Amino acid sequence: MKNLLLAKRGGLALLVLLLVLIAVMTRFVGHIDLLAAVSDQQGAFFTTLTHSAGSQGFVVTLAVFCVGVMTLRLTPKQLISKAAQLGLLLVIGFVAKTGLKQMTESPRPYTETLSHELLVPNPEHFYHLSAEQQESVIHKVSEHVSHWRTQHWLGETDYSFPSGHTIFVAICVAFFGGLFVEHKRYLLTAGVMVWALGVAYSRLWLGMHRPIDLMASVMFVFIVYALLPDFDAVAGKINGYLNLKNRCSG
Repeated sequence: MKNLLLAKRGGLALLVLLLVLIAVMTRFVGHIDLLAAVSDQQGAFFTTLTHSAGSQGFVVTLAVFCVGVMTLRLTPKQLISKAAQLGLLLVIGFVAKTGLKQMTESPRPYTETLSHELLVPNPEHFYHLSAEQQESVIHKVSEHVSHWRTQHWLGETDYSFPSGHTIFVAICVAFFGGLFVEHKRYLLTAGVMVWALGVAYSRLWLGMHRPIDLMASVMFVFIVYALLPDFDAVAGKINGYLNLKNRCSG
């Protein structure tokens, strides 16, 4: 177990750093007024950031980071092992996110705005509405809230805790950031960290999450990543089989 943790120390350290940065960011940012005017440049920027970790763009983000991994010159055995590790991390993260949201049933922050605007009696009531009624309520508040925010509200009417976007960025920080640190690619590591913090802030800015949602997501990934086994033995067998197959076919 000790050797396993030592092998992951770079990724685990980056997760701790991300957690601290999120805590500091939320401490100094303070309250975000969801009724405030939003410029198109600002709205497009935060939308792009949040989409990069959502269903709209996470595949592209993974592809970009994988290109970075290709510059590390890993052996075929290492690539197979790392691919299996990343795949399991993503499956656990996405499944756990869905399950935890249903267990906690924490209303999203934007539902508080709907309540303050007297469109629903309280945030919890929003989740008792039909999909058509939820859409109607959000359209009504659009008179006072920028469409850069309400378009996200319309697309995500599920619960708030934990943040699926932040689970994804934390996985990327642990896995890709850890690999980059291990191979002393510090510029790539910094790029992953800046992107991750930007996505985390975008979720607050859009009214989709509270700080506790973000920090709990990072802590969850920390625990899962720390306990995740390596796949070196399996990767060795697969690589040996592929080499044997190539020799036989040649």
